[in-house]
Amino acid sequence: MQSVQELISRLYRSTQYIGIGHFREWALCELQSYVSFDAAIWSTGHLSTRTFHTHTTLGLPKNFPDILIDNIEINPITKQLFNKASEAVDMAEVITDDAFYQSDIFRRVFEPHKIHRILSSIHICRRTGIYTLLSVYRFDKSQKFNKQEKQRHQAILYHLVEAASHACLLSLKQHDEPNTYHAICDAKGIYHEAESRFIDLVELCHTDKNLSKYPFDIRQKEHIVENVRIQSERLGDLFRLSIRECSAIDKLTLREQQVVDGVTQGLSFKQIAKRLELSPSTVSNHLYRIYQKLNINNRSQLADMIQVK
Repeated sequence: MQSVQELISRLYRSTQYIGIGHFREWALCELQSYVSFDAAIWSTGHLSTRTFHTHTTLGLPKNFPDILIDNIEINPITKQLFNKASEAVDMAEVITDDAFYQSDIFRRVFEPHKIHRILSSIHICRRTGIYTLLSVYRFDKSQKFNKQEKQRHQAILYHLVEAASHACLLSLKQHDEPNTYHAICDAKGIYHEAESRFIDLVELCHTDKNLSKYPFDIRQKEHIVENVRIQSERLGDLFRLSIRECSAIDKLTLREQQVVDGVTQGLSFKQIAKRLELSPSTVSNHLYRIYQKLNINNRSQLADMIQVK
């Protein structure tokens, strides 16, 4: 079993080559060499909603978190977790085994998945309002969590959260588009990481100011709002958002942008026409209108505009 120092080192070093879309699942697998368990769930939520938005499971079906949330009101460990944030809470210390194994929460949620031992903790980030739940499960009723395992579970959650945050930051910086800013959000639009200029531009093109979450449809891959272009890329159960102020090229029609792409790739009118299934004369007409809209006269000037877009 590896030491906490070894695991922490691996968590942070691995953010360099494991993308945010896969990081949490990988980290849970690593965690098994530090605290023995049969299954686990890593979920994140926000204090504004008091529910969970993202989930990563290990050794459990993908719908298990939904079942857990549907029965959260009758789960005796929930209140204890929020009252003792950052502390490891053992279900066996919240409710006696006899009472637990006769309870509705056990019959509805845990027994169908062979879960008999539960150890959980919650980390709350006061700056962002995001909280993280880490629960590990054992199927064998006789395998209780001991004191050392509880201490290990409690010690590692902070570093799991910080390493995942670092992976998010690296994802934000993985592209070098000029004048483009980024954020990582969950499906509810809650910001997990965001560059300050990203927030500024979103607020500029939305009627509400001081927004606490992303206000547009996060599943829309690309759209223009007011004078900014926003793109969304899915990363597992998170989304990477990119925003930049529109250039004159952004305001061209789709067909005109396709012609621009061909021109900047050095294609001839005939080659562009073949690609777009148009006549060469139609391509020439499109390019004439493009030059008029952009107030330029030749391909060199068009290439310069593309570089600074």
